[in-house]
Amino acid sequence: MTDRIKTVRKILKLSQREFGERLGVSRDVISNIEYGRVAPKELLIKHMCQQYDVNAHWLETGEGEMFNNSPKEISKYDEAMKIFQSLRPEFQDYALEQIKELVKLQDKAPTEEGG
Repeated sequence: MTDRIKTVRKILKLSQREFGERLGVSRDVISNIEYGRVAPKELLIKHMCQQYDVNAHWLETGEGEMFNNSPKEISKYDEAMKIFQSLRPEFQDYALEQIKELVKLQDKAPTEEGG
C-alpha cells in the first residue's frame, strides 16, 4: 500500500508536505508511510480516499482504477484551491460570490444538447 500512496501523491504532483497538509498530517508522517516505517491508520486512509477521490479498493489491493474520477478533474480542483488559499480573506469572499454567480448562470444557460 505504501507504494500506491506514493504513486497517488506523485500523480497529483504534490510534495509530501502539500499532500499531508490536505490530510491534516505533517510531511514526516507521509514520509514515514511512504518508506514503510509506519503503517497508515485506517482513518487516514479513509480521509485520503475522500480528499483525493482515490478508489479505496485500489489503494488496499492494487486492483481496479486508481481514482474514482479522472486526475485532470482532481488537478483542476487542486489548482483552484491553491489559488483560492493564496488570496487574502476579503478576496476569498469576493471569489466565492463570483463562483456562486457562475453557478446561477450555468443553471440558466441552455445545455449543449440544445435544452
